[in-house]
Amino acid sequence: MTKTKLKVYLTPNQQLAIARGREQGRTLRQLAEQFNFDRSTIGTFLKRWRAQNRQPTETSYGHREATLCPVSSEVLDQVSPRGSPVASGRTIRQRLNDAGLFGRRPVKKPYISDRNRAARVAWARAHLNWTQSQWERVLYSDESKFMLFGSDGISYQPWARTSSPHPRQHGSLCVRTDLAKCNATVRSCLPMGSLLVSTR
Repeated sequence: MTKTKLKVYLTPNQQLAIARGREQGRTLRQLAEQFNFDRSTIGTFLKRWRAQNRQPTETSYGHREATLCPVSSEVLDQVSPRGSPVASGRTIRQRLNDAGLFGRRPVKKPYISDRNRAARVAWARAHLNWTQSQWERVLYSDESKFMLFGSDGISYQPWARTSSPHPRQHGSLCVRTDLAKCNATVRSCLPMGSLLVSTR
């Protein structure tokens, strides 16, 4: 089983005690056994100690851990299954892909009611045969974005099968095409059977 390397924090008192012990001729092994640290930790500290003109430093690592390094190692050994391999994130993703599950971004579209979809279909059919001169009398606004639900970021990444249907509660599907009759770009939104056409 792969052993997780934990961060080690040396207080100013520990730094001074280790430095004094080294000056008294103690070896790295003796200091490691006395202070319950690895020899590599003691050696790294002494190199930094000499580079910093033998002055103790209060290094900030952000949020301090609730347990000391020896206690954390003991807890890790208790909760980790002995003899079991530790799978990396890449291995887990590969196994999910082999099972037919792939990470997908959720469709970021607002919900559309039945009444709204029916109104969109009726509007699209009523304006299907409009000419270019008729569309030129229409004032178009920009495509402003309004967040109705949640934040603007990707809050989650669902795992879904490639053959699974697109759920209605996840929003609408958008398709872009061209309207040959009036030579204008058409944007069609097809939320589960409805049609919305807005030309430019």
